[in-house]
Amino acid sequence: MRYELGYKDRQNLYHTSHSGHFQSFSSLHYKRATIGLPFLTIFVLMLFLGCAPLVPSPPTAPFSHKETTQLISNLRAQGEKIVSFQGVGRVRFKNREEESELNLLAVGCRPFKIRVEISHPWGKPLFFVVLDGGNASVLSLVDTKFFTGKSSRLPIKSIFLVGLDLDSLWHILAGTVPILPYSRAVSLEPHAISLLNGAGEVNERVSFYPHSPLPHSVSFPEKGIAVLLSDFREGNLGPNPLKIEIAMNHTDRYVEIRYKDLTRNKPIPEEVFSLDPPPGFEVIELNE
Repeated sequence: MRYELGYKDRQNLYHTSHSGHFQSFSSLHYKRATIGLPFLTIFVLMLFLGCAPLVPSPPTAPFSHKETTQLISNLRAQGEKIVSFQGVGRVRFKNREEESELNLLAVGCRPFKIRVEISHPWGKPLFFVVLDGGNASVLSLVDTKFFTGKSSRLPIKSIFLVGLDLDSLWHILAGTVPILPYSRAVSLEPHAISLLNGAGEVNERVSFYPHSPLPHSVSFPEKGIAVLLSDFREGNLGPNPLKIEIAMNHTDRYVEIRYKDLTRNKPIPEEVFSLDPPPGFEVIELNE
């Protein structure tokens, strides 16, 4: 089952052929006299009655407090029930004038673990990344280097071109919305909810598709990061977004993930999250 999101132009063309059915012009005078008045009456009625749909509908109101609480609760529950994910597809990187599209394999499970493999379209591997709690390893086949150490010290940002914390990255790769800690949730505009910290500042903003509980985007104003979710398909645990876009405000940095397949809560062998340097690779340890 596919969820079509957004608006599509629809146009119906009606073609009616009347050739061979027109009467001669000499008979039109009689027809005008007999049916002209009823036709005019019907035309006037249709004119006035048909104008009703043209009246602008009232603007959509923000969510009520009850709706706001329920929507955020649903997103949190959806994220908590996902314990693993496996996604296969393509990833497109854009940074200033540079742009590249590569193959992507993303795997994750709880407790927090992620493995990402990035390769050329023809299959040659480029990077392997394993994040296991606070520890991380990056195998770069581009320059035969192996980085290992604390996640905060590794060049994760240079690979993904984003500054997300690792837990939020797990959620986004799994196709769910991370819910950061907050003091109050409010809806200040239609189809959107803002999560405020204790100082009343917006930590996170989540928008939804009109007339749908499906999330459309999530943004983190302090980090200047926005994530868009689209192309939802029915999966084993509900709708999965197969297109995930990550953009950094005021920069040209952009990542687009296009999953061909995204499955959740399937068993993942523990050895998937093991990564060791091959012979001949320079090992670089980065620790605090």
